This record gives sequence, structure tokens and C-alpha cells, in this order.
Amino acid sequence: MATIAAFGMMVTVSTVAAAGFTVVPGTEHFGVGAGRYLIWYSVFTLATAAVYSSAGRLLERHGARVMSISGSIGVAASFTGMGVAPNLAAFYAWSAVLGVSWTGCTYLVATHLTTVWHTHSRRGTVVGIVATGFSFGGFLWGLAFPPIVASFGFTGAFTAIAAFVVLFAVLPAIFLVREPSEITVDVPDPRARRDGGPRLTRGFVVVTTLLGAAFFLFALESAFVSVQPAVYDNLGVSATTAGLLVSVYSVSGLVAKPILGYLHDRLGVIALYAVLVCLFALGLPMIALFGDLGAGVLFLLLPVAALSLSVPTIIVPLVTLRAVGQERFAVVYGFALSAFAVGLAAALPLWGLIRDLTGSYSLAMLGGAGLGIVGVLISFFAYRVGRGLRENDGAAVPVRAQASSAAH
Repeated sequence: MATIAAFGMMVTVSTVAAAGFTVVPGTEHFGVGAGRYLIWYSVFTLATAAVYSSAGRLLERHGARVMSISGSIGVAASFTGMGVAPNLAAFYAWSAVLGVSWTGCTYLVATHLTTVWHTHSRRGTVVGIVATGFSFGGFLWGLAFPPIVASFGFTGAFTAIAAFVVLFAVLPAIFLVREPSEITVDVPDPRARRDGGPRLTRGFVVVTTLLGAAFFLFALESAFVSVQPAVYDNLGVSATTAGLLVSVYSVSGLVAKPILGYLHDRLGVIALYAVLVCLFALGLPMIALFGDLGAGVLFLLLPVAALSLSVPTIIVPLVTLRAVGQERFAVVYGFALSAFAVGLAAALPLWGLIRDLTGSYSLAMLGGAGLGIVGVLISFFAYRVGRGLRENDGAAVPVRAQASSAAH
């Protein structure tokens, strides 16, 4: 049941994409240009980045149930508040509340629930299936939201998003989210804990920093997801065909994420990372080089791009888990997500600037893919360092550890 709730949290992630449909009615509602209206996204992203770094510790302290209930209710309330905001200042304030609440019911908690319940050899496949929630939600928004916006306007659009959050996040958090009563974790030998506890903390700071750097670089490529329509327009694709391409990307994500999870389960680490480098080299660079040949070529290239763009949400969390262990995962992954949010906040205006300076998004796509490959290599190094630290700190043995509620 917790896995179903985790899927709902990933569906909730798609609400940010849905909010993209509010740009036109939002600018009319407040009487401002698109640039001023979209400041809310920067406020939201920076608030998310500020909180994610401590969200992992909160998750460890209070558990997934408390985090997901409070976070999902906060997200639903924030979207409602944004829809009825009387001015831009209030709109921005609610977007900051949205960013804070977001950390409690999306990537971090969803991945935690999936990995803590699924400790079997097919864990990666399950993580991939859960992550398809984002693509599933995007597909639903593409079909249902344009007529909702046309019929009910700005306030009705945000009210619909809030209702969506209640259905896919609030109710599952209340009724389905549970921590396992017993979980299998890797606990170092007690002597290693006594002798090397402080050293463990200092050592894993290096791993955390490396993973944060990798996630920051991944974000510079992931901006493509948010600017897809503009990229297609720049390539001379009609609006109707651009809509179809966005849908193709969403459907490709539904397939790509389980595939990546399966590859994680079946391939060795070296082979897995070799595949990842190839995916980054064949994804956005091919669109940059050959996208102007027409929509038919784009339809063929987008599935490969979907694979590479899914790496930060599938492979890297699983590699992080391998590197630091379940007991440190929430804290380390929370910091990495914070770095990802900062990178995304920087990437979106950077892509726009490159478009203004060069007349196309090709350089942004090539540069993003190149930096993505650097991120892959950094994450591999972080994995090696983390595994080495865990081995040196003492032989880890599986034990049955009672959940915090039973221990206290």
C-alpha cells in the first residue's frame, strides 16, 4: 500500500507541469507579463532547495507518514491560495509555502518508501515503475487541463490542481503510508560504531558533496523538460505537432523509467554507467544536431532523450542507496535534491539566455548533455568512495531493526 502512495506522490510532481498551463490566464489575471508571472517558479524552486537539505533529517525524525500528510496538505493549501491570491505578492508568498511543503510529499518521501519496503533484487524495477507517476500525471494534464483552464480560468485551474493533490497525495498519505514494522538495514559492527562514529560522519560529507555536484549538473540538462514547447517552436514545429511531441515524451517516460530500473537490477555497476554515458551522448545531442530535419526525426529521438533525462530520478537515487546505505539515505538524498533544485533554478534562465544569444537551443542541449556526462562520472566516483567508506568502517551485517516507534 505504501508503494501505491509513493506512486501518487510521483503523480503529484506533475502538478508543476500543469501550472505551466496557467501562464496565459495568470498574466491576464494580474495584468503583468509572463516574466513577472513566472517569478513564482523561481521562488518555489529556491524554497524547495532551501528545505530539501534538512528534509532528510526531518524524515528520519518524524517518519514518512507525518511528513507526507503535512506536506501534501500544505501543497493542496498552497495551490488553493495561489488561485485566490489578490496580488502578485501574495501569489509569490504562497509559492514559497508550496516549495516548503513540496519536500514532504514528492521525490524524497516517495523514494524512501519504495526503497525501505522493497529490499529484494528487483528494487530498481519497482523504483522505476513508481517514478512513472510523473509521466502518467503529465499525460492526464495534457488531455484534461486545457479545457479546464478554458472553462474555469485562473482560479478554477489552481483549484483543480489542489483537488488533484488531495486525490493523489493527501488521501493516500492518510490511509496508505506506513513505515515497515521491521526493516533490514546494514548496521556496522558495534565496535566500529564506537571507534569510528565521528569519522563516519566526516567521511560521508565527501560522498554527499559529490552527489550534490552530480545532481546540480543533471539539472542543467533537465531544463529541457520545462522548455520543450519553446524548443519545438524554435525548430519550426507547429503548435499541434509540438503538443503531440510533449505527449510522446510523457509516454516515453512511462516506458523509460522501468527500463532504467531493470538495467540497474541486471547490470553490474561498470556496465550500467557505460550505458548511461551512451544515453546522454545519444539523447539531447541528437535532437540538437538533427532536430531541424523535421518532426518525424524528433518522434524517433525523444524516447532516447526520455531515457537519459530519467537518470536523475531512477539510477542516481539507487546508486546513492548503494553508496551510503539505507540508514543515511534520507539525509544524503535530501541534500542532493536541494542541489538539483538550485541547478534547475539556474538552468531555466540560462537556456533562455543561450537562445537569445545564439538564436537556438542547440548549444544548451549540447552543453546540458555534456555536463550530464560529467555528472554521471562524478556520481560513479561518489559511489566508489561511499562503498569504500562502508567497507572500511567495518563489515556490515544484516540485522532486524525495530522501527523507531517500537524501539521507543
